[in-house]
Amino acid sequence: MGMALNGSSGKPGIFGDLFDGHADLGNDSPARAILKLAIPSMGIFVFNSLLHLVDTIFVSWLGEFPMAAMSFTGPVNMCVFALLECIAGGSIALMGRNLGRGDLPAARHVAHSALALLYVLCAISLPLMLPGVSNVVFTGIGAADAGGENLLRLCWLYNLWVPVMMPFMGFTYITNTIFRAQGDTLTPFKAISLANAINIILDPIFIFTFHWGIAGAAIATWVSRIASSIYLLHRMNKQSAIVIHPFLRPRSHLTVYWKKILWIGVPVALTMASIAMGMGSVNKILSTFGHRAVASWMLGLRVEELAFNFVAGISGSLVPFVAFNYGKRDVGRMIAGFKAAYLMALILMCSMGTLIYCHPEIFLNLFRPMPEIKLMAAKAIRASVPAYPFGILVSLSCGFFTGTGYSFFGMSTQILRSIVFRVSAAWVFATYLDFSNIWWFQSFAAFCGGIVAFLFLTFVTRRIKRSFELEASGS
Repeated sequence: MGMALNGSSGKPGIFGDLFDGHADLGNDSPARAILKLAIPSMGIFVFNSLLHLVDTIFVSWLGEFPMAAMSFTGPVNMCVFALLECIAGGSIALMGRNLGRGDLPAARHVAHSALALLYVLCAISLPLMLPGVSNVVFTGIGAADAGGENLLRLCWLYNLWVPVMMPFMGFTYITNTIFRAQGDTLTPFKAISLANAINIILDPIFIFTFHWGIAGAAIATWVSRIASSIYLLHRMNKQSAIVIHPFLRPRSHLTVYWKKILWIGVPVALTMASIAMGMGSVNKILSTFGHRAVASWMLGLRVEELAFNFVAGISGSLVPFVAFNYGKRDVGRMIAGFKAAYLMALILMCSMGTLIYCHPEIFLNLFRPMPEIKLMAAKAIRASVPAYPFGILVSLSCGFFTGTGYSFFGMSTQILRSIVFRVSAAWVFATYLDFSNIWWFQSFAAFCGGIVAFLFLTFVTRRIKRSFELEASGS
C-alpha cells in the first residue's frame, strides 16, 4: 500500500538522510529524529504563512483600508481555522499513540473518523458569507470604529471565500496529519510549496488584472488549496500506510473516535482561538489611535509570524515524535526530544531575531508602507525580539502538550499569554505610556507566558512519569 512506517528513504551516509523528511520515531536519536522532521516541517509552516504574506503584500498595494481590513479579518480567520487545528491536533496524538503501540488498523480508523468530524464542523463558518453576520462580527472587534462601512465591506469581501475554502483546507489538514504521524514531513512540504507557487501566480492576476481587489486574494488562495488537496490525495495512494478519500459515506463507526479527538483537540482549538481573541482585542485597543496604528500592528505581526513559523515547524515536528514515544511509554525520549527542539529553535531564532531587530526595513519594504506606518511597525517588531526565548518555550510546550494528550495545559498557557497578559498589558501601556512605547506589551506577555509554560511542563512530565511507573508496576 505504500512506504513502511517511519522508514527513511534518503541517501546513505552521515548527513544524507537528514533532508529527506522521513524519521524513525522510535529508533533515531531524539535530536536526529526532530531535525529530520523539522527541516521540511519548518518549510510547511513558513510556506503556509507565505500564503497569507503574499496576499498581504499584494493587498497592501491597494492602499491603507484594504491593509487594515486584512488585519481585522486575521483574528476571525484564526478562529475558523482553529476548528481545523482542533481535529488535526486530536487526531495526530491518537494516530501517533496507536502507531507507537503497533496498532495500524486503529490509526486508520482515527484518520477516517477525524475527516468525518471535520466536514461536520466546516458548516460553522457558513454564516460568515452573509453580509449582515459579517458586519456584526467585524463591528464587534472595532472595524466600524476604525473605518466605517467601507472597511466593513472590505472585511466581508475578503472573508466571503473562507467557508468555500474550508472543506478543501480540511482535507489538506487531515492528510498532512496522516503523513506527519508516520514520520513524513516532506510530502506535506511539497504540497504547500505547490499551493504557494499557484497563489503567487494567481494573486496579481485576480487582484489587478481581473480587478477583483481584496476578494481576488482570497479566491487565489482557494484555488491553490484545491491543487494542494489533489496532490496530497495522489501521493497518499502511493506512499502512505493510512489512506483516506475526500468523499465519505455516512456510517456510524465514523463517530467512534470523535469524543477522544475532541478531548485533545478542543483545547488545541481554544489555544489558537485565544491567540485570535487576543489579537482582536489588541486591534480594538489600537483602533482608538486610528487605522494606521492597526495597520502597523498587522505589519509587525506578519514579520514576526514569518520568523516564528520556523519555531512552529519545530513544534510541529515535536508533536508526532512525542505522541509516538508516548505510545511506546518512553518518557526519556520524549523529554530528550523537547530539549533538542528547544536548542534548535533558540539557535535559529537568536540569529533571525538579530537580523529582524537590526534591519526590520528589509521585511517591511515588501509591503510598501507609508513612512509613518513603517516607523511604527519597526518599533513594534523591535519591542518583541528580546522576548523570543520565552515565546519559543510557549510554542514548543504547546507541541509537547498536544503530543502527550495534555493539551489543556497548552490552552491554559496561551490563554494566559494572549488574553490575560497581552491584552492587559496593551491596555495599561496604551493608557499610561506614550504611543511609541506601548509596543512593549508583546515582550511582557511572552515573558509571563514562558514562565507559566515552564511550570506546566514540569508538572506534566512528573505526572506522566508517575503514570508510566504505576502502569509498569501494575502489569
